[in-house]
Amino acid sequence: MPSVSAAGKTELHASVSGRRPIFARVWRARTRFPDFEAYTHYLYESGVLKIERMQGCLGVQMFRSITGDVAEFTVTSFWPTLEAIRVWSGDDLTRTRHLERDPEFLLELPERVALVEVYANDWLLPA
Repeated sequence: MPSVSAAGKTELHASVSGRRPIFARVWRARTRFPDFEAYTHYLYESGVLKIERMQGCLGVQMFRSITGDVAEFTVTSFWPTLEAIRVWSGDDLTRTRHLERDPEFLLELPERVALVEVYANDWLLPA
């Protein structure tokens, strides 16, 4: 049974709950505002859904925002171990895996993702 945080929310896959740590890969990129909707759909269909299907993936979140004439995207995937990431990434866990059309959309091609430990992941789950 999952633990409950001090705020009364369910702790899902996080170090604070006393389980083994899990890890997140955080990728960020930017497009021009006119490409915002097209890239949103492309990134979801060609990137997020692909990551979700990878063996070991615990889940994926995709965020987007607009600042002026630039659209910013963040994709965070969650993994139970570094080994689960290594299965598909190889030894370089922070190397970016670009999608085929990324050069067409992105203002720059990020070379690295951030790799972090998820300490708290508390959610209010419906009963």
